[in-house]
Amino acid sequence: MVRRALGYGLTANVVLLAIVSLLTDVSSEMILPILPFFLTIVLSADFVVLGLVEGLGEGVVSFLKILSGRWSDASGRRRRLVATGYGLSTAMKALFAVATAWPQFLALRVLERAGKGIRDAPRDALLAESAPPEVRGKAFGFHRSMDTTGAIVGPLIALGLLATVGATMAPGDAYRFIMVLAAIPAAVAVALVFLVRETPRAPAPIRPLRLTFHGAPRPLVSFVAIATAFSLGEFSYVFLLLFAGSKAGGIDLAIGLYILFNVVYAAAAFPAGALSDKVGRKPVILLGYVLFAGMALLLANAPLLPAAAVLVPAFVLYGLSYGMTQGTERALVADLAPPDLKATILGAYHASVGLVKIASGVAAGLLWTVVTPEGTGTFWFAFAVAATSAFGLLLWKAPLRS
Repeated sequence: MVRRALGYGLTANVVLLAIVSLLTDVSSEMILPILPFFLTIVLSADFVVLGLVEGLGEGVVSFLKILSGRWSDASGRRRRLVATGYGLSTAMKALFAVATAWPQFLALRVLERAGKGIRDAPRDALLAESAPPEVRGKAFGFHRSMDTTGAIVGPLIALGLLATVGATMAPGDAYRFIMVLAAIPAAVAVALVFLVRETPRAPAPIRPLRLTFHGAPRPLVSFVAIATAFSLGEFSYVFLLLFAGSKAGGIDLAIGLYILFNVVYAAAAFPAGALSDKVGRKPVILLGYVLFAGMALLLANAPLLPAAAVLVPAFVLYGLSYGMTQGTERALVADLAPPDLKATILGAYHASVGLVKIASGVAAGLLWTVVTPEGTGTFWFAFAVAATSAFGLLLWKAPLRS
């Protein structure tokens, strides 16, 4: 067996794209941990609206991932779409602070997520093409680790601002101040995108636009179906934050647990990607599904247990699950997608998983509001879906070592 240096495969493009994601996540994660509190306390949104904002933000714009992947393959150019997506997200983040009602924020949030929809598929294709195939999992894992490192720094900055400058302001004014500052690292990230070098490639033939995986091998289609089913139970982080805030007794502790989640996620993503290069993608993703099911089961039984015995282990399991699944799923899809349709198939994968988030967010909000106000119904639902998806993946016949 050939032994390679730890940095093998981490090309200049891979590192640049990882830094761009790090800075973008610093920006996003300054906002995200205060988002559910801003919506519920300042903009008077209820739990159903909260689920709708996050579900719609993830789901409706997911259609753009199909379009951007198709445009990227058809034009032979990826970087311009990546830059456009990051630029749109940055512009919308700068406007979050002016929202005075939740419908306004919903519109801005959808447009901000549209930027993510535009950039994700061509960026992932560019990332896949910038690393040798034998260490593609490592490249995706490194990217996710850097991305999530930004998700550690961002909440720490928000927490520091709340404890210092924010302590002299009303909560609404403090949240808006943080949102304005969050646009700065995002703007730097947009500038760095233009340093990424793109290898010229021939445009792919323009194909009819279909919401299908036309041209994809059957094992890939069945895997995406399993990943999509799992996504139905993978509710938004905002419900965990609100649950933590109510059970732990404040926004500061909730943000602290969110930082713990991101620390675990960042620490797990890189080794999980590298491990998937050695043992195959399926075992790593399967473990991630099982860990998520364990987290949901723990929170479903939270009323019977002390807060410390529930919240810390739950957020650790949540971080491990994300570290095992997020980058590895993308690497598996990139492995099995035909070369001339790589961005298109990645876009269809993102769309399939993302569109389900609309139902996931609304279901989580309804279960929380109507069935069990303490949130246990939401977590029991998540456990059932995750366990079923894990069983489906266990039965899935992986091609080669995937």
